[in-house]
Amino acid sequence: MKEKPVPRTDAKEAHTAPEKVVDYDLLLRRLERRLLEESDPAPVLRVLSRRELWERLPPEQALRCARLAQAAGDADLSLHILEWLTERHPDFSEAWHRRVALLETLARTESQENGPGDSASHGTAAPASDPPGEGGDTGPHELLLQEPFAELRRQEEAIARYLRLFQGREDCFARQWADRSKGTQGYVPVRRPLENQDVLDHLQGRRTYGIYLLQKDSRVRLGVLDADLVSALRSTPLTTQQRDLLRREQRYLLTRLPELGREAGLPCLAEFSGGKGFHFWYFFRDPVEAALVREALHALARRIQPDLSCFQLEVFPKQDRLAGKGLGNLVKLPLGIHRLTGRPSYFLPSRNKDWKAQLELLRSVRPISREALLRLKTPRESAAVVVHPKRRRWAEEFPELAVLEERCTALGHILVGCRRSGTLTVREEKILLGTLGFLPRARHLLHHVFGRLPEYNPHWVDYQLSRLRGTPLGCKKIHRLLGLDGTICPFPRVPRYPHPLLHWPQWTEPDAAPKAERVENLQAALDNLKTALRMVERFLGREAPARDDHPLPSGEDQGTDS
Repeated sequence: MKEKPVPRTDAKEAHTAPEKVVDYDLLLRRLERRLLEESDPAPVLRVLSRRELWERLPPEQALRCARLAQAAGDADLSLHILEWLTERHPDFSEAWHRRVALLETLARTESQENGPGDSASHGTAAPASDPPGEGGDTGPHELLLQEPFAELRRQEEAIARYLRLFQGREDCFARQWADRSKGTQGYVPVRRPLENQDVLDHLQGRRTYGIYLLQKDSRVRLGVLDADLVSALRSTPLTTQQRDLLRREQRYLLTRLPELGREAGLPCLAEFSGGKGFHFWYFFRDPVEAALVREALHALARRIQPDLSCFQLEVFPKQDRLAGKGLGNLVKLPLGIHRLTGRPSYFLPSRNKDWKAQLELLRSVRPISREALLRLKTPRESAAVVVHPKRRRWAEEFPELAVLEERCTALGHILVGCRRSGTLTVREEKILLGTLGFLPRARHLLHHVFGRLPEYNPHWVDYQLSRLRGTPLGCKKIHRLLGLDGTICPFPRVPRYPHPLLHWPQWTEPDAAPKAERVENLQAALDNLKTALRMVERFLGREAPARDDHPLPSGEDQGTDS
C-alpha cells in the first residue's frame, strides 16, 4: 500500500523567505488619527482586539494600545491589554498605575449602577439616571474614561497652534543632518509642505527640521534675532573672569532685549537654541515684507549690540527678497534636538522642558502689527530713554538708574543682573558704591539697589557711603574689574577723566583736577578695613564667609558651553 505523500516543508526556504516588516509606530499614529477624525470607533477596535498585535510590541507601544482602546470606549479590552502588560513586564510601573486607575473607575461605575447596599443583588431596581451627554452630569469615572481621547485632542490642537505660528515657505522645509565624528552639520531641503506629523516627529526628537522664512512672494510671517556666542569663547576653555562676564551678559541679553522689544511694541519669545546661543522669535499678525522686518529688527539689535561682547546678534531673514531659484536662509524650528550637540531647545524662562508643557507657552504669544514695525524702522534719538509702562513708575522714582542702565554698558549689566537674579559679586558692589555713591541722591539709590539682595544690611550701606572719598570710579578701572574688552562709551565732549556719571545730564564735574583712584594713606585704609570686618562679624555673629563665584545654572550653562 502506498503511503500518502506528506507535504514537504523546506525549513531553509522558510527561514530565508522575506518577512513583511510592519511599522507599528506608524500604525498606532494612524489609529490615533482615525479615532480623532471619525465618530465610529469600530474599525480601530477591530485592529486593537488582535492579540498578536500588542503582544509583539514593546511596553510603551502596548500601553498606547490600551489607552486607544479606552478612548474608543472599550474598557474591557483596555483592561485585558493592561493585565497582559503587567504580567509580561512587571517592572513597567506606568502600566500598573493605568491598570489601578481603570479598575477604580470600573468599580465606581458598577457601584453607581447597583446603588447603595448592592440593590441589584436583591432584585431592587436602582434609581434611573440621565445617560452621559443627554442632560446628566458627567461623573468622575466618565471623565477618566474620556481622558486619553481628550489628551489626544489637546495634543492635536497644540501641534496645530505650533504649525500656525511657525510658518515659513509654503512648499518646502529642511531636515537637519549631523556628522558628530567630523563635527559638521547642515540641512537638506524637503520639497513638500510641513505637516502635523513632521512637527510631532520634531518635538519627540526623531527628526530635526528647519523652515525657510521667506514665502514665495518675499513676505514673512515671523522674524528671528539670533544671538550666538562669539567664536573666541567657543574654541577655548573659559577663565573664571570670562565666565563671570558671560553670566552677566547672558542675564542682560535675556532681560534687556525682550524689554526693548516690548517698549517698541515688538514682544518676542526667547528660546535656547540647543547649540551656541539663543533665538528671539517675533510673530506677525499678517505676512509682512521681509525688507520691513529686517529694518525693524536691525534697529532693535543696534540698541543692544554695543553692550555685548560675548554675543553677536544676527537678523533673520537675511534677504529682502528671493532671487532666482534660491530658498533663502533657514532657521531651526524650536523644541527640537540639535543633531550635532544632542541638546534640546526650549523656551525661556520656563523650567519645565517637556515639549507638551512648552507648547502651552505658545498660548501667550501676541502677534505684532505692521504699524509697530513701521514705528521701529526709524531709529530713535539716543537721548530719549523709553521705558515700558510697567517700569515707568520705577524710572520716574529712580531716573538716575534708568539713564545709567540705558547708556552705560557696565552699569547696565550690573543693574539688570541684580534686578533679575538678586545677586552681586564683591567687584560689582564696589563699582556701584564707587559710582552711584557720588550722586546727590546716593543713599536713596543704593538702598534701593542693595535692598534686593538677600544679605541686605542698611547699616553696612550707610557705613560704606560714609567712607567714600575722591572721585567716581573711572571707566578704565571698571572695565578692568569686569573684564570688559569693549571701548569706553563716547561722550559729547572729551572728558579729562571719563567715568559713568557723565551720562547723567545733571552731573557737574568738580573744578579741581581729579585725584588718582587709590588711597594715599595705606595705614588709614588698613584701619578702615579692620573696622568694616569687625562690624560685619558682629552683625552676622560669626566669621564672614568668603564670596565664591557660583557656577552657571544648568539651562544657562548649556547655552554657553563650547
